[in-house]
Formats: sequence, structure tokens, C-alpha cells
Amino acid sequence: MDAVQEELDDGAETHRYVEHALAVLGEEVPVVNPSGSAKEIEKNLLESLDPGEAQALAVAEVTDGMIVTDDGDARTTAVQRGVDLTGSIGLLVRFVEDGRIAAETADAYLKRWIDDGGFRSPARDFDVFLDE
Repeated sequence: MDAVQEELDDGAETHRYVEHALAVLGEEVPVVNPSGSAKEIEKNLLESLDPGEAQALAVAEVTDGMIVTDDGDARTTAVQRGVDLTGSIGLLVRFVEDGRIAAETADAYLKRWIDDGGFRSPARDFDVFLDE
């Protein structure tokens, strides 16, 4: 998944939380090469999405997997195509629920993303997302 790996590498350089998320997930992040059918879907998706989102969404669709993205267009397309999705906040919730990080740490990350990175969130306090 060259396009996805490139976006992860670029994101880790400018957003430390991406680097931390990858470190926490470690080998749990599967790296796959798109199949022929995924490549066809990817080609069509490139008309409206960036390469990383198009490739990730195509693979998720073919494998009945999940895409992790905060990109609005990719999220809309995933919903339209019936592909499961989550975003940065969803990952934080999973990390807390799995005991990988404390809720206080997730709250600090969310606030840092909002204050330092311009991250748009429906709520500023992380606890709101644990109640859902």
C-alpha cells in the first residue's frame, strides 16, 4: 500500500500523534498490497479522493475491512459505499477501552490536536466520546 504508507510517513513527520499511534499499534496494522479488484476501485476513487484515501478505501471495501480516516470526502464516500470507518477520535476511544492509554491521556491528546493542530472535533472533552 504505497500511497497509504507514504501518507502515514508524511503524517508522522508533522503530527506526533500519528507516530505514537503507529508505535502503539505496532504489528497490528496490516500492510497489504491491493488486489486487482481493489486497484480497479482505487482507480475510480482517485477521481474524487487523494491517493492514500482512495487506496485505503478500496482495500477496505474489497476485504470487508475498516478505513481509518478523518478526511471528510473519504468518510462520505465510505458511508455511501457501506465501508466501516473510524477516525482519530475512534482510535483514541479504542485505545482507552483496550487499556492501552488512560482516558486522561486521550483527553490531553485531543486538546493538543485541537489547540496545536487545528483538529476539528465535535467536542473538546474526551469523556463525551466514552459515554457514546
